[in-house]
Formats: sequence, C-alpha cells, structure tokens
Amino acid sequence: MRKIRILAFGPEGYVTPPIAASWDRAGIDLVGPIGSIDAFHSLERNFGDGAVIDLAYDTHVLIALTDILDELSIPSVFATTSQIEPGYSGFELSSRPEAMNAILSALLDPDDTVRH
Repeated sequence: MRKIRILAFGPEGYVTPPIAASWDRAGIDLVGPIGSIDAFHSLERNFGDGAVIDLAYDTHVLIALTDILDELSIPSVFATTSQIEPGYSGFELSSRPEAMNAILSALLDPDDTVRH
C-alpha cells in the first residue's frame, strides 16, 4: 500500500522538520517545500494526491500553480504556517492533528467540491 503523497509549495522553511515528521508518522508523504514551478517540473515524480500552497505567494504565482495543478487533476488548498485563530476559516500547515485533518479532508474528500 502506498503512502498518500501531498505536495507542499512554499519557500525554504515552509515545511519544517517537526511538520515533516508529524505528517510522516501519520502515514503521509509530505513532499517539499517545492519552491517554484520549475522545481515541481524537475521532480522525479511530479504527481500527488493533493497539494498545499503557501498563501504568502504573490497572486500570479498562486494562479499559475493552481492552473498547473488543476490540469493535472491534483486538488489543492492554500495554507499558512501561522496558527488559525478559532472562528476563522482557512488552512494551517503544521504538526497539529486538527490542522492536518482539515487539510486532508479538504484534499481527499470526493464529495467536497470546494478547493483553494
């Protein structure tokens, strides 16, 4: 059985060692950070079950990434590494189980049509 593969698009430091370790313990292959579209295309296996994109990217980068991922049928969400305050919506890339579950549910739930 293969691990779920989630691509993480962001600058260096977007995926910290504690975050990567937590996702790995949960059986998720969190690939990244992938710092650019060129870096994504140079990956040996540039596919994923889903993708997390750093919300801090410029708008043109966000649009370009989502267009590419949509063409490849890879669902994506935007996420910050800052903790999301209660009462606010959004996704947080962290080692917190609640944050991880929220991202995975959004990316992998076939009935959920809301993405990024």
